[in-house]
Amino acid sequence: MNRIPGLLSIVTCLVLASCSGAANFADGDNQKRNQVQMIKIPFMMTFEAGRTDLSDEGVTGLDNFMMRSNVSYGDELSLDFPLNRDGSLSDMSRKRLVFMAGHLKERGLRLSSDVTPYGMSPADNQARFLISRYVVTPPVCGDWSQPSMGNYANASLSELGCSNQANLGLMVANPRDLITGVTNGVPDTENSAKAVLTYRTKKPTKLSKISKKK
Repeated sequence: MNRIPGLLSIVTCLVLASCSGAANFADGDNQKRNQVQMIKIPFMMTFEAGRTDLSDEGVTGLDNFMMRSNVSYGDELSLDFPLNRDGSLSDMSRKRLVFMAGHLKERGLRLSSDVTPYGMSPADNQARFLISRYVVTPPVCGDWSQPSMGNYANASLSELGCSNQANLGLMVANPRDLITGVTNGVPDTENSAKAVLTYRTKKPTKLSKISKKK
């Protein structure tokens, strides 16, 4: 009879130890993931009163800002103008929006047609140029301190696949794709068949004499 309390103490310790081990594995997905967030980089522009285009100095300042900000694939460009009381744009602001769209198009960039309110409304004859960019923070890998004992639900360790996640985050051209992805659209078999037919039936193009000399 004197041994019963001792046996109970041993059993209790074993149960507590097993429970503490199982607590290391949470239910559901506990894998490390890439963290994606959108940031906005603003630049204030000033138009001369009565003019719909930027001055040479204003164009230079905008171009320098875009160069310093390294505008590239995946960035979303928009403008914030002072709005009327009903939330609409004035005729002058609309003309300035058209000018900015053409200016950026000459540089191979696309400006959103939608105004993006950001912070305090710009003053008259001002506009806020916005770069909306998605950035990714890869997970920190290499921490294998989590005990593997007590994994009765056969849950994956949080470090498994971490390096693949980190590499994906560093390789993707537009981190936004990690959130929404990009659809391929509807397959067009007719265009595909035309491409194959052209490849099979079109005669090879002969090189010109100038091309041969090069």
